[in-house]
Amino acid sequence: MQIPDPAKALSITSGMDAWLETMRCPGGYGGPVAHWWQHCLHYTGVGLDWRYEGIIAGYLNLYQKTGQTRWLDKARRAGDDLVKGQHASGNFIHSCFEMNPYSSGTPHEAACDLGLLGLARCLRDEKDPSWAVYASTAERNIQCFLVGKLWNETRQGFCEESPSRPMTMNKIATIVEVLFSWADLSCETTWLESYGRLSLNTILARQIRVPGNRFDGAIEQGIQGERPAGAYFPFYIARCIPALILGYHWMGDRKYLQAASAAMAFILRERYPDGSFPQVLYKNGRIKRYPQWIAGAGDILRAMSLMQKVGMDLSMDSTIQWLFDGILPGGGCKTARGFASQSSQKKPASAPDFLDILPACGWVDKAFRFMTGYIPTGTDLSVGPIGETYLDCLYSGSPARYHEDASCIEVWQGKNLAYRWKKGKDWADTPVFFG
Repeated sequence: MQIPDPAKALSITSGMDAWLETMRCPGGYGGPVAHWWQHCLHYTGVGLDWRYEGIIAGYLNLYQKTGQTRWLDKARRAGDDLVKGQHASGNFIHSCFEMNPYSSGTPHEAACDLGLLGLARCLRDEKDPSWAVYASTAERNIQCFLVGKLWNETRQGFCEESPSRPMTMNKIATIVEVLFSWADLSCETTWLESYGRLSLNTILARQIRVPGNRFDGAIEQGIQGERPAGAYFPFYIARCIPALILGYHWMGDRKYLQAASAAMAFILRERYPDGSFPQVLYKNGRIKRYPQWIAGAGDILRAMSLMQKVGMDLSMDSTIQWLFDGILPGGGCKTARGFASQSSQKKPASAPDFLDILPACGWVDKAFRFMTGYIPTGTDLSVGPIGETYLDCLYSGSPARYHEDASCIEVWQGKNLAYRWKKGKDWADTPVFFG
């Protein structure tokens, strides 16, 4: 598969790298977060969450494509953030993304493990003995947290520690990816054999398979007790697909490939002509289109590319263009379209909401990982310039002006400062009011 505009793709990748550098805080990558369930706009310090999955994988992609050691150095630096930020319990600090600065986040800590194990594998291939540090950090989290605390034998899956929280399929899938990655690195399959197949079968049990039905292939978002949520998120279904494909490759069982194919077919049926996707579809027929992920579409594109590799005929062009159109002059990528319409589900205003524009490391990493996977081998990727963004927007429903450069993210309403984060700081300077 070819990116529609290779030169633009290289420019975007270089710009994302430059933008990520501006988001470094003491101890790792920081910045505010907008999300479906809640936002994290006051705390802006380091977050050791799923942003590290795509950041590390992206820099490893660049190292493998270009041979330039500076990309491996950046992957190692990110791995060091996780090593230094691990509690004695095996958990990582500030690992809850939109609920930071709390710890024990899911699927976030598992996503950190994926980054660490990918880094360890690369360094071991390079005969660099430091690989063992990253592997052991992931192993401690797997043993003490993922398997030690989240596995539920009765429910045959990984569940939240709190009994009031649901069992969530995409979170299980991310942990299964970790188990496959650990087995591949260590040749130790005990965890995979004990929990991997059971977990994949739990996901399959929550997939709708009714040929001809609109929801055929859809995977339930979560199970509260034995009650399905009846909610199907294309983004989170896409995050189940890599684990299902791994199940097919490792176990040789075509039911996992068939499940992945049906899941992708559902996602593609719900794709809009502009390449975007609805946020969630409900079993009762309701659809919530907004907000629609832009940077996060990188994970859907990743799932598409994996399905192409196992023989599925599909087009990625419109969704790649949707992602391209979300790139900001400052190098980041818009989080979404339509946050202001989340409640009403009416067509968004012509001006984007502040939350739409706001780039977050834990969304941009998904676009970054996808883009770096398609850099031509042998590319001499230059260091991108630090860009600057000025955009008209809405802030709490009123006209405003968004500004971002290497030093800050801020929003002005006339001469009044509505929001400011000085990059590198743990907290935003100004109060945040959203009615």
